[in-house]
Amino acid sequence: MRIPAGERGFSKVKLRAKILLFMLPPLLLSGLLIYYLSGRAVCSTLHSEAAAAAGSAATRFVDTHGGVFADRREKELLPALYTLMRAVNAAQAGLADTSGLLLAHTDVARKGLKLDEVYPPETGGPAPYRIDRHAPDGLMHVFIPLTDAGGESAEELTLAGAPHRARTGTLVLSLPLRDSVRAEEYIAGKTLMILAAVYAAILLAVYFLTGLALRPVKLLTEGTRLIGRGDYGALIPVPSRDELGELAASFNEMSRRLAGTIVSRNYLDAIIDNITEILVVTDTAGRVRRANKAAQAALAKTERELEGTPVTELFPSDRPGYRAWLNELRERGEVRDHETVLLAGGARVPALVSAAWMRDNNGDRSGTAVIIRDITLRKKYEAELARSNEELQSFAFVASHDLQEPLRTITNYIQMLEAKYRERLGPDAGRNIDFITGAVGRMRGMVRDLLEYSRINASLKLEDVDAGAALDSVIRLMESSLKAAGAGIERGTLPRVKADRLRIERLFQNLIGNAVKFRDGAAPLIRVSAERGRGGWVFSVADNGQGIDPKYAPKLFKLFGRLHGAAVEGSGIGLAACRKIVETYGGEIWFESEPGKGSVFRFSIPDRPAA
Repeated sequence: MRIPAGERGFSKVKLRAKILLFMLPPLLLSGLLIYYLSGRAVCSTLHSEAAAAAGSAATRFVDTHGGVFADRREKELLPALYTLMRAVNAAQAGLADTSGLLLAHTDVARKGLKLDEVYPPETGGPAPYRIDRHAPDGLMHVFIPLTDAGGESAEELTLAGAPHRARTGTLVLSLPLRDSVRAEEYIAGKTLMILAAVYAAILLAVYFLTGLALRPVKLLTEGTRLIGRGDYGALIPVPSRDELGELAASFNEMSRRLAGTIVSRNYLDAIIDNITEILVVTDTAGRVRRANKAAQAALAKTERELEGTPVTELFPSDRPGYRAWLNELRERGEVRDHETVLLAGGARVPALVSAAWMRDNNGDRSGTAVIIRDITLRKKYEAELARSNEELQSFAFVASHDLQEPLRTITNYIQMLEAKYRERLGPDAGRNIDFITGAVGRMRGMVRDLLEYSRINASLKLEDVDAGAALDSVIRLMESSLKAAGAGIERGTLPRVKADRLRIERLFQNLIGNAVKFRDGAAPLIRVSAERGRGGWVFSVADNGQGIDPKYAPKLFKLFGRLHGAAVEGSGIGLAACRKIVETYGGEIWFESEPGKGSVFRFSIPDRPAA
């Protein structure tokens, strides 16, 4: 609805001014009414008092000269009327009989006239006085009825209310209104000044009271301005405990909750602009609406130049795979670390794209947030690492192969010495030869394990592996050692996983071998199971052996990390190899144990291995 121009102008007036403007008409109206009514009351009071004073003076005069007024002759009445006129400061005086006929009057022209002819009645009925014209030169005529006292006092003669007294006439005194009008004007001026002072005080009080009342409103206005500028969490003082105070408290509570759920705009802009990855925000049509500083630097364009550009133009179109992440985004609503190529300043840069839909308060899609990470350095390091790993594996293979030959030679010559000179060298030499032979054997096993460890990545392949069949193969392979230790194996249902079967068998073999090796006197009981978790399957190998103190966890899975020294056979490579196999798939390996309560080793194989 369109607001009229006049109302639009009035709507701009401040609330305090509106309150004052709304109060002015009733104040003015009430002031005029008070002024008028007080003026009427003052007028009536002054006239009544003047009439009463004149009547009282006339009563005393009649009391003194009562016999004169009993005479009905003009020449006898006029001197008494003149004397009475001077006594009461009247302008005129007269006497009428019971019929209203003027018997005598100081204005001799009025003798013989009727009272109602000379003094017409005022609107509103008869009164003890009448006013010709309310002005300084006007007159007020006071009518004093005379009665036949019948021997009573002259004061009683003037009392016209007694029913047993006979009316003998009416005394008329005409008083000037000059003093009365002057008094009325003086009182009216004072009244006007008092009203002006009172209403000025009222308006001043209203001005200050509205200021106090509107202070919370001003604070609320300032608070909303701060929030509008993005300063979420802005608080205002609570000036009172009335309804406006409750409103201020509610505003502060809303601001606190808002600060807890919404990041301020300046803070958010600072975060976006300081993100090192490229961040692009698009609308629902895929056009760029926002690009951070990293995006502007990488794409060699300003935000204004990028605004409105289709996001597809940031990626080459000659290969469908470069824009395949858009199809995944449409289908799933999000994309995580999709490898593609970015057109950055005319060059093609390897990149990872992560994107997700943005939604408004109604849950409707409002755009897309796209994060692009330049992985040029990572690709370079990966290539260097692959080359280094290849060289390291070649070195490990050559070193292991070359070490085997000297070890075999040492073993052969020791055996020859033992066969030819054992009896000559004596019993101590036999023990030394056995020690040398054992050490060489352990060295050969360590070299063999190290060679196997170096080949884990190189020989990794992915296939559908039945974990149950892999466990069966390991049990058959270890049958003699398991029987010798009296070990029993319990198994749950094992799944099929995407992995390298030889590596899965190596995991089972190493973990079961450790359970047999580190038994606690009793026959080993080993339980193998699996359950869903961590994005794939989590396998468990539990035993009733010696247990492990958790403080050794950082050392346990390291290469050559041994806890029992030479007391127990082993090279310290088995658990390190398990960790390397599991991490190659993108999984994890850990254990849960307490000394004397056995151990549970767990490892996860994701549904989508990293390899």
